[in-house]
Amino acid sequence: MQRVWRTVTGFYHVSARGIGKQIIFETDDDRWEFLELMRDCCREAGVMVVAWCLMGGHVDLVLLDYEDEMSAAMQRLLLTYARRFNKRTGRTGHLFQNRFDRRSLDTDWQVMEAIRSVHADPQEAGVSLIERYPWSSFAEHLRAYDGDAADVARGFSDPSCVLELFGSAKAFIACSLSKPDGGEPGMPDLKETEWERHAFAEKLAKGLGVPLNELKTVAFSRRDGIIFALHDGGYTVREIERYTGISKSTVSRIVRAYARMKAQSEGSE
Repeated sequence: MQRVWRTVTGFYHVSARGIGKQIIFETDDDRWEFLELMRDCCREAGVMVVAWCLMGGHVDLVLLDYEDEMSAAMQRLLLTYARRFNKRTGRTGHLFQNRFDRRSLDTDWQVMEAIRSVHADPQEAGVSLIERYPWSSFAEHLRAYDGDAADVARGFSDPSCVLELFGSAKAFIACSLSKPDGGEPGMPDLKETEWERHAFAEKLAKGLGVPLNELKTVAFSRRDGIIFALHDGGYTVREIERYTGISKSTVSRIVRAYARMKAQSEGSE
């Protein structure tokens, strides 16, 4: 992305990537922490977050900066997040690739296209449909059109200028779901994506009291019960192995043992 230091409109398309394709978000807690830091750093610097999207290996933003404070805000955000992430995960060294990239947006059309591009990241990567991806400002913008001021205030973006640019929710949605050449969007298969299945598995496990990434550390009896609940919920042995890091042979053994217990229990009724 081209670096341009000033723009007459104040709008910029900004991105930051993990170094060497490093994953920068391992858990939802990582994502929440980044968003809260982003809001604090930008608010203190007088920089407005217009649109945002968090992907596994990069962050994509549209920012409004009239006072040329964006560099300081972004440097503080990325440095603080990297330090916390490294401390949590036990890694060392740089987390982000060089400095962040930014491109000036000098017309209304460029701003609208940048917002569309940011929200389209997960769909273009084959991760999720735009409207079903939880880690972008797309839903915040729709709530702004619905006039839900309380929900908008709790969000991480300020959609006020987006309302003026697009004029209506219908126009915003039409632009968001269009392709860059103005054609209809190439929608992926509506079956659950891998990301969505993983997210639902995480929700199920947390509902039973243990996040997926902590399942290997709990007592065997508790671990086994959650693994069987996942399998009973439609997840395959390979999926459970992939999501938890527990070996395929162990997962298979647990599933078979619980299936026998379930069959015996049902037979004795």
